Amino acid sequence: MTTDTLVITSESRQLARVRVWLGEQLARRGVDAHTQSALQVAVGELATNSIKHAYGGRAGQPIHISVASRDDGVVIQVEDFGRPFDPRGYRQPDLSEMNESGVGLYIVKRLADEFSFDLARERGTRWTLVKYQPGARPNRTA
Repeated sequence: MTTDTLVITSESRQLARVRVWLGEQLARRGVDAHTQSALQVAVGELATNSIKHAYGGRAGQPIHISVASRDDGVVIQVEDFGRPFDPRGYRQPDLSEMNESGVGLYIVKRLADEFSFDLARERGTRWTLVKYQPGARPNRTA
């Protein structure tokens, strides 16, 4: 598995850099333009959450973004070292209302084929997204 990593700091101006870098990484791995755009949105949402929630808006804090190739697709991780995500506080948004919170994770869950987070760390959260190549998606039972 080939992995490339970008380290940014916790400022929203860094998000444009993430989009460009991620687009290049995904294109190099043969990911189609539509899927690239979806993953850029998902990763942007996770990085924004790191800036706003994990670091409370404090600038200069590290966020690591990595992309790994697999035979069946790509794995993207977004990792911060701030306040960990508390899943007990997450409420899925009511899309019939204008929600201020919860929408980012809702979007990420819809754009990734698999989505998880790791809190078993000294500090922070590692978010993992998996996107399968067309036709490579595993069978899921409901």
